[in-house]
Amino acid sequence: MTEMELTELKHRIQKLGGLPTLPQVVDKIMSMIDRPETSAEDLGRLIEKDQVLSAKVLQLANSPFYGFPARIASVSHAVIVLGLNVVKGLTLGATVFDMMKVAGMDQLWRHSLGVAMMAHILAKRLGHKNPEELFVAGLLHDLGKVVVYVKLPEIASKIEDAVRERDMYMRDAEQEILGLTHAEVAGWLATAWHLPTVLKEPIMYHHQPMLAKGAPMQTAIVHVADVLVKAMGCGSSGDEIVPALSAEAWAAMKLDEDGLAVCVAQAAREFESIDDYL
Repeated sequence: MTEMELTELKHRIQKLGGLPTLPQVVDKIMSMIDRPETSAEDLGRLIEKDQVLSAKVLQLANSPFYGFPARIASVSHAVIVLGLNVVKGLTLGATVFDMMKVAGMDQLWRHSLGVAMMAHILAKRLGHKNPEELFVAGLLHDLGKVVVYVKLPEIASKIEDAVRERDMYMRDAEQEILGLTHAEVAGWLATAWHLPTVLKEPIMYHHQPMLAKGAPMQTAIVHVADVLVKAMGCGSSGDEIVPALSAEAWAAMKLDEDGLAVCVAQAAREFESIDDYL
């Protein structure tokens, strides 16, 4: 693929007008969060103008895996409890969910939510200061696959055929057919949406965690969560085979076998509730 073709592809993907959730609302949310004077009430009022989006954000915020003692009854309260970055990510997650639903990608949603749950569990086990951000990073990590499938359906079909018929990893098929991977596509969008490094790097580098510079631990956690969820068979990311675990990412987490067993058992229990979010 030439540089000109790559630029044109990037431009085509970054034109986000096709998102099912009201694009005007999403765009305003993204710009509002980036302004320091934005209050939780301001953001909550804006999100609540889109009833579908508001309902999905509150459903995720009240998920049992967050474990808040009292129900979060408003989006404004969700912003206060979870923080701007997390609500921004949940807003995008709800938008991406709508894209998956319209495209018939329920199994990818199950996988994405599974990775979000596992990343949250691992982060809490490791004593990470903001496990909610890891949930969001896990939720959005395969965003690029959705965009390729929705925006470039002919290419997506060729990639799926290569994965199935030639026993390839999806990212290798993407590189061969499209000239870049879903992680790179997601990186473009993360930049366009002004996502913070703690969300952007795990999304961009979940297959190559050692490339992360600003958020190496968050990226390692999402990478490990992704591999574990694929091995557990929760949903489907499109790959027919489970990828290798990065030895460096695993070592960085310093999680022993007993700790891993506890996390996997907890995730297996939480996966039973995934269909409640479809």
